[in-house]
Amino acid sequence: MLESIRKSAATAHLPLGILVSGLSLTTFGFLLVQDLLDPIVVFFLQLYLAF
Repeated sequence: MLESIRKSAATAHLPLGILVSGLSLTTFGFLLVQDLLDPIVVFFLQLYLAF
């Protein structure tokens, strides 16, 4: 049974960039919804993404 778990974990390989991007967006969304993000951080993020 342990070998089948290893095989399923090995076949479910996602590229690292997609995994990190998804995790960071999920974390940012969670902090934004919980109102734990300082408004200045949102302002600088908007400023960064504008250029």
